[in-house]
Amino acid sequence: MIKYFKNIKEKFKQRKILNEFLSEISDLNEVLLEKRIEIFKEKVTPLFANIGLTNWNGKYIWFSDFNEHGIKHVIEYNVFKHYGGSFSYGNCFYSLSTTSGGKRLINHKTDKSTKIHFFKRIDKWQRSMDINSQDRSYMLSTINESKFRLSIDTVLEENISKIQNWFLKMRTLDENIEGLKYDLKNPVFSIGQRIISTEYILSFLYKEKGEKELAESFMKKHLTKDLNSSIEKELLIKRIKL
Repeated sequence: MIKYFKNIKEKFKQRKILNEFLSEISDLNEVLLEKRIEIFKEKVTPLFANIGLTNWNGKYIWFSDFNEHGIKHVIEYNVFKHYGGSFSYGNCFYSLSTTSGGKRLINHKTDKSTKIHFFKRIDKWQRSMDINSQDRSYMLSTINESKFRLSIDTVLEENISKIQNWFLKMRTLDENIEGLKYDLKNPVFSIGQRIISTEYILSFLYKEKGEKELAESFMKKHLTKDLNSSIEKELLIKRIKL
């Protein structure tokens, strides 16, 4: 009986969300790239600068400088298919290389090559995936400019301090290693497998610390996921063993 009422409640919730979306569509004047960037420059970039992300690529990525541990904090705006997007965040590591075109490894030491390695979604976005919820309150709506501006305010007001607190807890190699190991034991839902797996990151961080056996062990675990070509596997094994 409890399950029955939960199903009824969920159906009403989904219908409410659908009706809200249809109402928004009736006032459609989509905020396109040029306007998004203009509004981000006005509203988002100053807020992220206040928490240490003083660099912006002029589009969808904001980031700090590398700290003394070779760690850069990053926030990225992710574009969705249907009139919206949201923010992910995490860390970029000076010592971590990724594969490129199956033939070489590339570093992420420059502003232009900044990338989120240790990846997180804002809370409600991740939660909506974990429980398959239709909640859209984590989204920035690009239906029209008014909705876009309002949703930026709402999403950032709820999440910017949470993101900042995560950055403050993830400033050293050891703090990041512990965070990554926690994620291994408590995986969140994700569609597909990120090619930069948790084991992959741990392998490079342990190599940076000079802990060769752990670095090689985590790389072997990553390679069992079969996310890389045979050439990439050879490159990664060689890099970790150096």
